[in-house]
Amino acid sequence: MISGPFAQVLAAGRSQFNARVVEARRRYPAFDVQALTDFLQNSVAPVMQAVTAHMPDRLAVITLTAYDIALDLVGQALTGANARSKIVDRVWQDLLPAYIHILVNSPTEVFALLTNAALNIEKTSGARVEQWLGEMKNIAPQITNLPALHATGQVLAWRAGMTHFRDGVMAIADTLSSALLLQLLDADPGSDWQQIKKQTQQDPWWCPDSKLRNATEQGITVGQFTGFGGAFPAPPELRACEYGFWVKSADRYFLLMADVYGAVLHPSSKDEFEHGSVLPSSAATVGVSWQGNTLQTRRGKHPLNLPAKELLLTCNLHTVAVSSPYTYGISLYPL
Repeated sequence: MISGPFAQVLAAGRSQFNARVVEARRRYPAFDVQALTDFLQNSVAPVMQAVTAHMPDRLAVITLTAYDIALDLVGQALTGANARSKIVDRVWQDLLPAYIHILVNSPTEVFALLTNAALNIEKTSGARVEQWLGEMKNIAPQITNLPALHATGQVLAWRAGMTHFRDGVMAIADTLSSALLLQLLDADPGSDWQQIKKQTQQDPWWCPDSKLRNATEQGITVGQFTGFGGAFPAPPELRACEYGFWVKSADRYFLLMADVYGAVLHPSSKDEFEHGSVLPSSAATVGVSWQGNTLQTRRGKHPLNLPAKELLLTCNLHTVAVSSPYTYGISLYPL
């Protein structure tokens, strides 16, 4: 049950809050009032408790902001019994209170930034939202302002498998201190950030975490049959491009992007697959060959659990993708 100063603010503005609910029910015909009650009690209340402890004179204003956002989250079924997941509740219960020192001065921005980021990561196949939540919470005491929060969220989202954030992270990384960047990337504290940045830009399969780097060099597999919850209704066809690989599977099309932190499939189109820019690299020109069931790259040998017959190698400047009409998966190896 909601209690304390937060309950007092809600009671004092009851007519105003009730009017907001009436308006929300007009906007969202399936609006769930019980879901709103549960969200206020279980997820908004922890944030308001943190506000009360940190800057109590901001409680009323932040309550209004949080209430309006809660109405939209419930209206869109992002929380409540019919929600796809509990990620929004997790953000409000665990992550937002950790950033209360920033939230009290920029509530709308912080509510939106962290909630939308978590939803975006969660819906991206291959990305690891639990990793992002944990790392964002752990680093919170060192993040002191809104721009740093935004940049940190992007860096850790990239590390959590949002491969397409790579260029954006490189563009904003220098807005953070070198010491913080080294910590975010699991680099040794005495490392040279500019050297790390240079190596990262040159090789998407390099990172300062040697354990992760060595594990990824053994290859990663993307894709699965739609019947098992995957994205591919048929064994995929590939074309190499600058950013990754254009992929066709029956009547579905994707852009596959990968680096040391993971791989993601983005929706694409038939036109992009057939006419998008491609790289003409062949396996021979990038130092790739295979014999029997063994793939040889400049980084080493990799056993392939696939028939050698009709094995297909598609290469861009940094990656070889192995596919076959006998599998729905795509195996990726660094060059």
